Amino acid sequence: MPPYNARAPQNRAKTHRAVLIGVDSYTHEPDLPAVAHSLRLIEEALTAEGTGVLDPGELFILPGPTGSGPGTVDPLEALREIRNAREQVDGLLVVYFAGHGLVRADGTDLHLLFSPSRVIADPHHPFVDALSWRDQVMAELRLARADWVVVVLDCCFAGNARLDFHPEEQQNFALLMAAEQGVEIPPGDAATGTDFTVGLHRLLTGRTWASKPATFTRLVGEIREAMAPLKAVHDHRWIPGERRHGDDVLLAIPGRKHGRESEGDGPSGTAHEAGGRSKRAATGREGAGGAPAQQGESETGSEAEARSSGAAQAAGGTHTAGTPQAVAPAPDRRPSSRRHRALCAALALVCFAGAGVLLSVGDDPDRGCAPPLELRVLVDPDIRPTVQKAADVYLDRDTGDCRAVGISVYTGNSTDVVDAFQAAPLWQAPPASCPPSGDCLLPQRDLGAQPDVWIPAASITSLRVLAEQSAAAGTAAKLDSLGSVAYTPMVLAVPAEAGRKPDPADRPAPLADLVAGVRDGGADGTEPYQVLRPDPEGGDGALLSTTALYGTDDRRPTDVEAVLTDDRLPPQPTARDLMCGLADGSRNELEDRAAVLIPEQTMALFNLPSASGEAGAVGRPACATDVLEHRAARYPTDVPVLDLPFFRVTWSGADRDAAAREQAVRDFYDWLAEDPEARAVFVRDGFRTGPSGKPSLPAAASPLTAKANEGAVSLLLPPSNPPTSASEVTETLRDYRQALGPGRVLYLLDDSTSMEDNRVWSGPGRAKDLVARSTASIGPDDTFGVWGLSPGDAANHTEPVPFGRPDPDPGPAREAIGRAPAVNKNARVLDGLRDGLSELRSGQEGPVPRLLVLVTDDEDSADLRGEDVRALVETATDGPPVRVVTVSLRGGGCAPGLLNHRLAEATGGRCLDAADDLATELTAEVAKTGTGDAR
Repeated sequence: MPPYNARAPQNRAKTHRAVLIGVDSYTHEPDLPAVAHSLRLIEEALTAEGTGVLDPGELFILPGPTGSGPGTVDPLEALREIRNAREQVDGLLVVYFAGHGLVRADGTDLHLLFSPSRVIADPHHPFVDALSWRDQVMAELRLARADWVVVVLDCCFAGNARLDFHPEEQQNFALLMAAEQGVEIPPGDAATGTDFTVGLHRLLTGRTWASKPATFTRLVGEIREAMAPLKAVHDHRWIPGERRHGDDVLLAIPGRKHGRESEGDGPSGTAHEAGGRSKRAATGREGAGGAPAQQGESETGSEAEARSSGAAQAAGGTHTAGTPQAVAPAPDRRPSSRRHRALCAALALVCFAGAGVLLSVGDDPDRGCAPPLELRVLVDPDIRPTVQKAADVYLDRDTGDCRAVGISVYTGNSTDVVDAFQAAPLWQAPPASCPPSGDCLLPQRDLGAQPDVWIPAASITSLRVLAEQSAAAGTAAKLDSLGSVAYTPMVLAVPAEAGRKPDPADRPAPLADLVAGVRDGGADGTEPYQVLRPDPEGGDGALLSTTALYGTDDRRPTDVEAVLTDDRLPPQPTARDLMCGLADGSRNELEDRAAVLIPEQTMALFNLPSASGEAGAVGRPACATDVLEHRAARYPTDVPVLDLPFFRVTWSGADRDAAAREQAVRDFYDWLAEDPEARAVFVRDGFRTGPSGKPSLPAAASPLTAKANEGAVSLLLPPSNPPTSASEVTETLRDYRQALGPGRVLYLLDDSTSMEDNRVWSGPGRAKDLVARSTASIGPDDTFGVWGLSPGDAANHTEPVPFGRPDPDPGPAREAIGRAPAVNKNARVLDGLRDGLSELRSGQEGPVPRLLVLVTDDEDSADLRGEDVRALVETATDGPPVRVVTVSLRGGGCAPGLLNHRLAEATGGRCLDAADDLATELTAEVAKTGTGDAR
């Protein structure tokens, strides 16, 4: 098969993208001035006239042209672009990242560092404001729609990325690493760039008409030969590494016969002059890109074909500003600073995205714009899509040549946010270790960076923060309310029956009465509706609705949860996720027979027909099918209206740019609350706007007034007078965590001899000890057991602790675990998992918490067939919910694509490996099941 060519006629209509990231300015690490030049070199290499595989308009550059000043990049900005491109690009995906990179003490989990990144004393989560190659970057890239993804890492410890290189089975993916595993490289020269990127630039742009095309495999051999005369840090040999999954891809094409030659004596104009400065990439064209058929994963050797002149050209040459010829790296260059611990210039051909908004500071490289001030906006999960749209519009205003501010929008579970603000000092200084209970609050890990703005869905959430906030927390983070930005009520969205025009404004009532009405069925014998609600720990709306239901005197939380639970659709984190789950075509009965507790604006959007395709047309979300049943709103009188309050968050000790940051926050609020463009964003997403505290009638452009919602909503908001207090909401959360009663926990312990051979079987912190210690989270009313995965006399497993009610004295069970021997047989991992799922689902029915824990060294699951893993994942997700927590006792066992990760991800569980504090984290995971999670 010929190499993939983005310029081929069959690929010209596809969306290609390069996201180029260069971080040369750091707050807590040494600056890397060479990165700024490398960013310009890689831009030119990809778009050079005659040899480039991309057009300038197909590049997205972070941090954007800043003239001679340093560029700052936030990890949320980069993550946003990773996800955007992952969703939009169906051709060739290209990204360049240049900056610091670090790994854990054991050499695992490569992290890419950004301008605010720092290293803290927490041995379990040492990197703050950084991106994990394994858990974030690679995890996103595996989901790319692109025909080809190519990643090139030019950094210290770049070779460590190969430990976590796990593309999807059918994915075409190549990874080029600047050096071998564990090797650090010099920081480069500010005047010429980083050595590896300089070499790549020469190889990609210096191809004449007589040269062979620069395929990935050919480039590997050429760059290895070019780097051979140089030395890495500590006099290590400099040998780039690579991994490839798929056939081959073209990264440069030979120049025209009379075009630019590699000696640099051709035309002096750069690609910038010929095609214009690359700028922020436009939204990619829609379309499905057919991925080529699966190819075997391979690694080309240094004997790959290379031009004999490569090493000689790498040792000489000069560069003049404005010409395409780059200076070759000097063989004797050494790092000049004692703290140049890791340069990570990642030349990544991939798709990039995230949850933040990136600012491009202009299009003219000579303009000299200062880096923009970055605002971090933390929002409730249900409102994040709309706030994101509003932030995009705010940044796209015509405010002059240079951007003054950037905005990163991110989210987290509402309950986690409240906990974090109640213990705000932990946001600034995380604890060095977690307590033995496993209850460890780490806001930086669970939510992200300290916010400048907080927009919960409801004002009462801030009262919950203040009600239990310590004096130290109140000093560390001060919350100032500036007012509401939009409104939407919670509704019970009931399927509109055929032939009956609903009139939801007739009977506003307490929520419990509305739920009872749809659960009782009709007088004409119609079947009752199933009632569903998003996870109350996810968003404010679901928790406030649950508070109203629990507040009824004659109803117990356990009874309420039995009504609100359906095994066909486990609790979803947001209202949109819940509706998307109904619309995926696999739950046809629920599509038509489920009444859902969601915000009015969510229901209104899902009632719309598909967008017409006209510019600016509003339609139902992309996940919704046209056969999803329309729903009509019934309005509860005891659930507060979601009022989207805007809070300015001021942090103690954060004095840098304090006045400018304060003004930027107020400017953003004033725009959200008063500007017609901002109101239009919220109106088009179904929110109500108006003076603070007074939602107005829906505007003409609102989905609430659309024909599809005629009769389904009340244009005049029905009155409500909810007697809800912060303490009631807190009590509801506690009752919810207790409501489902005792849990069922089954441990699957890999007891094959490899566990003993690998020294992970007996002793402190090893398999049997981890299981025994974590049983402290098993309550007296729970059901639990421990199985060995090596086959017994008549089964696929042995039973050191038979599955059943625990003895009130935990001693005998722990002793039985300690006595369990390693068996000279292979562990039957698949059979054990299938049997364990069946055991947990047997017997007790209803909304019972179920947890399956797999503890293994992965030796007997490493060679499982893909079809067997897929079948097991389907079994794990088909039936009453069982959360699976996997514990891998070797490094890299939780890599995306492996059995451990896929099972945990599919079931809402978690994968733990040697990089985690296994004893603490496993205890915490077990405590989340049944009575163990009641706090």
